[in-house]
Amino acid sequence: MIRAVRTLAHAVILICIVAIGAFAAEQQELPPPVTMEVDNDWTVSPRWKTATYTFHKEEFINPKIIKEMMGPLSDSGNQIISVNVAKANVSNQFFSEVRVRTTNAEPYVYYKEGDAEFGYIFVGATTNGIQIIHTIDNGGGSGTFHSLMFFIYTDTETISFKKEVRSASQPTLTLIGSLPLGDRFAGTINFKENVLTVLPSPKFFQPIPEYKGGIILQFDD
Repeated sequence: MIRAVRTLAHAVILICIVAIGAFAAEQQELPPPVTMEVDNDWTVSPRWKTATYTFHKEEFINPKIIKEMMGPLSDSGNQIISVNVAKANVSNQFFSEVRVRTTNAEPYVYYKEGDAEFGYIFVGATTNGIQIIHTIDNGGGSGTFHSLMFFIYTDTETISFKKEVRSASQPTLTLIGSLPLGDRFAGTINFKENVLTVLPSPKFFQPIPEYKGGIILQFDD
């Protein structure tokens, strides 16, 4: 009996060693992060620095606006590109209770609808006005999906219908790109001196969907 127990114990230990070795080998297969330069060809409104609603200080941009601009996870591409935040933030269309948790270095700004929750954390802004946020989307199930979203403020030409019909200009929040980070992203996001570094977790084999080993973005001044 004792010999059988010892044999079983050795077998279990051997299986664990093999499993750990396979897991470690799998982790080592992640490629190095991809490094890219981002040319700034967008015309950014100078009013982005004085906007009433922002990602990083009160009054915050309502996260429901960002959720609507992101669209359903099942869809590809962006359906809503620009929003007049000054109007949308106080509209019935995007109404929700804006909640804030301050356990992170930057506030986590979110809203809830039943069991679903969506929110964002401000990552930073480049010197030329590209604003980056980290979004966290839980529809009420087991999945919690993370993304990076990139915005600028643009001066949009409109028609004003008052006593006279004339052209006007208004600052609008414009989505210029988004980067899915996957379900339950546990890696790191760092932004400093116009360089964004996104790396997968060193503890878990959890590659980033588009760039398995991570991505480093260098933004132009």
